[in-house]
This record gives sequence, C-alpha cells and structure tokens, in this order.
Amino acid sequence: MPHKRVFQWVLLMAGAGASLVLLRALHVPGAVLLGPMLVAIGFALSGAGLELKPGIFLPVQAVLGCMVASVVSRDLLQLIADHWVVVLTVNVLSVAAAGVVAVVFTRRGWLPGQSAIWGLSPGAASTMMMLGEQQGADPRVIALMQHLRIVFVTLTAVAVAGLVGASGGPAASPVPATVFLAGAVSADVVAVLGALIAAGVAVAMATRWRQAAFWLPLVVGSGLHLAHLSTVEIPVMVAAVAFAFGGCYAGLRFNRKVLLDCLHLMPAMLLGILLMTGSCIALMWPILRSFEGIDALTAFLAIMPGGIDAAVAVAHGMHASVPVILAVQVMRLIVVTILAPQMARLVSRYCEPR
Repeated sequence: MPHKRVFQWVLLMAGAGASLVLLRALHVPGAVLLGPMLVAIGFALSGAGLELKPGIFLPVQAVLGCMVASVVSRDLLQLIADHWVVVLTVNVLSVAAAGVVAVVFTRRGWLPGQSAIWGLSPGAASTMMMLGEQQGADPRVIALMQHLRIVFVTLTAVAVAGLVGASGGPAASPVPATVFLAGAVSADVVAVLGALIAAGVAVAMATRWRQAAFWLPLVVGSGLHLAHLSTVEIPVMVAAVAFAFGGCYAGLRFNRKVLLDCLHLMPAMLLGILLMTGSCIALMWPILRSFEGIDALTAFLAIMPGGIDAAVAVAHGMHASVPVILAVQVMRLIVVTILAPQMARLVSRYCEPR
C-alpha cells in the first residue's frame, strides 16, 4: 500500500475519532455513528479514493447481531407477543409504501429500470443492492439511494432527538447503557462474543448470504442468553468501533464519480427518500397508541427506515425505550428480508416507463 494511502487511512481514522469526541462533548445524539459518517463523506467527496469492500463490513454486522442478542429477554419477547399485530402491520405497511413510491417513480421514468424499488427498501441495504443487481438494476443508483436514505434518516433522527432532549426529555423510561454496551467483561464473555462473530462471518462468507453475519449471532446469541447458558455482552469500545466503522463504510460510498454520474437523478432520489421517511413518520401513531407511556422519539426511532444500528446509536444516551425500538426494528428486519425482494419482483412487472 502506498505511503500516501496509508496516511489517508490514518487521517480518516483520526478524523473519525476526533469527530466522535467532539460531537459527544456537544451532547449530539448518535455521535458514534454520525461523526465518522460525515468525516468519511468529506473524504469521499474530496476524491481521496478510499474504499471499504462490502466483505469487510461483515464483522460489523456480526457485532450488531450480538448487540441485539444481548438485550433479547423474555420481557422483550413478551412485548413483541403482546403487540405483534401492530408491530407486524406497521412494518408491512412501510414496505408497501416503499413499493408504491417506487412503482410511481419508475413508471414515470424518474429513476432508471427497477432501481427505485430496491433503492427505497426501508432496511437490509446490502441485501437490496445485491438482489437489485442480480435483477438487472443499476447497482450504483441502488447503493447511492440506500446510503442517502441512511444519512438522511440519521440526520433526521438526530434532529428529533435534539428537539426532544431540549424540551426536557421524553416520558419513556430509559434503558441503562450498560444493558447493551457493557463495560468490563470476563474472559468467558469475550470468548463467546468472539465465537459468535467468527461464526457469523464464516457462514456469511461460505454461503454468500451476507445477512448471515447478522442473523447467526442474533439467533444463537439470543438462545444462549435466554437459556442462561452464557452471557452476551458488548464492551463499550467494541460497540463504539463498530458504529464508527459502519459510519465510515456508509460515508465512503459517496464517491465523486458516482455522484456526478447520478447527479441528474438526485432530485428524484431525494424526493423518494423524503416520501419514504414521511410514510414512516405517519406510521408512528399506531405505535404511540399501542405502546403505553412511550414518547414521539421512541416511536420515530422504532419505525425510522435507517436500520437498527442507527436507531440504537441515536437512542444511546437519550431517554428512549430501547425494548420498544428493538421490538419494531427486529420485526422490520424480518419483514424486509422476506417480503421486500418478493414485492420488488412482483411490482417490477408493472414498472415500464410510460
């Protein structure tokens, strides 16, 4: 690796770390994700040429799976069981809304081919990019839309969290950070964590199903946790590095060439993302009515189409109800992974531009 490239990577890591410290000092919600993401976007747009391959992101997905597994409890499962109709309905409606917007945009010729269908999916970004490319859609457009959506929704969530915090904080009882960001951990816990991450990455690479890096640690870790066979905990530094790495990965996707090639599509992309986010905001109200005692921030983070990592990163340090957020977001992952590809194939038959 040339010395210049090494220097650029060192500078990126230093900038990401400095942004994290600065934003945390300013009490900005989601600093661990937002800061590195914005720094990486700056590097990408400057023409630095830094790139993280999708395969390198697998350990981050595995850490996220372990993070969710660490908070899976009988109370959380009971929460999902008590509200499964609302949780399932709002997630199915969010996927359906993405499909409707995508069909309109594609039939109008505002976005090429089937790119809108895959690009507007409210979650499972890596899966949507892979499946979309297999179906002949432009992977550059899909990737740009997915990462624009993540950045836009994260910024929106940070703004909402800031407004709620400024107004005195929401009514929902907070979940202590130690529940999902443990401090000192034992050697046994580290061994279990390492084994889950390694197994998730290995299965994902062997099967080429990238979501296995998330799902295997989540399912196995949850089973161990619920059966009291082992404790799944995430050290603070591991979680911070994973969030920061995820932010850098998303930010570096905004390279100058792709942006220039897709510049004429940007208004349609942003409008689609805005409509998708608006439809999810409308779906906050069933969540607010179903779950007693929660606030608007919790409902927004639960339904926001930016993924579990962004939702948890913003919720950290805020008085949001993490169990409610996870209940809806975990169901979102299941619904999007199963339903979105099927819906995309179905509606693509009616998407020829007029």
